[in-house]
Amino acid sequence: MENGKETNTPGFLDHLDALRSVLLKIILAYGLFCLPGWYYSQKMLDLLLGYAAPAGFSLHYFTMMEPFLTRLKIMMVAAFVATLPFALWWLWGFISPGLTPEERRALRTPVLSMLLLAAGGAAVCLFFLVPALVTFSLSFAGPDMKPVIGIGSFVSLILVVTLAGMLLFQFPVVLLVLLTTGIVNVDTIRRKRSHVIVIIFILAAVLSPPDVFSQLILAIPTYLLFEASLLVFTWRSRKNRSGYEIYENSDKGSDKDSNQ
Repeated sequence: MENGKETNTPGFLDHLDALRSVLLKIILAYGLFCLPGWYYSQKMLDLLLGYAAPAGFSLHYFTMMEPFLTRLKIMMVAAFVATLPFALWWLWGFISPGLTPEERRALRTPVLSMLLLAAGGAAVCLFFLVPALVTFSLSFAGPDMKPVIGIGSFVSLILVVTLAGMLLFQFPVVLLVLLTTGIVNVDTIRRKRSHVIVIIFILAAVLSPPDVFSQLILAIPTYLLFEASLLVFTWRSRKNRSGYEIYENSDKGSDKDSNQ
């Protein structure tokens, strides 16, 4: 009640109820996407084998429930990926009314960049790193040592490697946040470029299989993204600086006109 009139400002319980509705919609969408996810889980597994494994490669299972649990895992991941765009849209609809237009514009670019970089990291791992990993593993086979690879471990390894690539490709976003907030300086980063390269290769070595080719597949794109991040930050800084100078000069000119 303000000046004898009731205000329509939503309270805490109203926000909680809105959040509950959003979460229920996300859970319902996830459940719906699980149905086609289960139906196509075997086809997705066959697709993984089709491009990731050479001819004659076969998988085995060692427990009664391993094929079922593996297809269940594929279904859950596929449903999560399909639900993610809807979940982000609904969450954005819940958060955005409480933000200013400037805050909305400031958040849009990092969120979209994170999604695109995650998709790029997943693509690099699925189409380049996983086949390289399978080829590297099978290179140890011989007349006295034949590979017997379980279906569960094969799918789990693909998911872990893909997740690692998605996380590593977030390096440019982290760097831009550090530069924008002033935690680190762009000149310092340029001077310490060799240290950054070493860190990138260490991360790639930890997250990739133990061969140089796989490490390069992850490290080279990450380094290129690092250099692109520096260029983007420098371009934005110059643009903001030139815009400020134009505004400052026009403001000084208006002051001179008023004095005359």
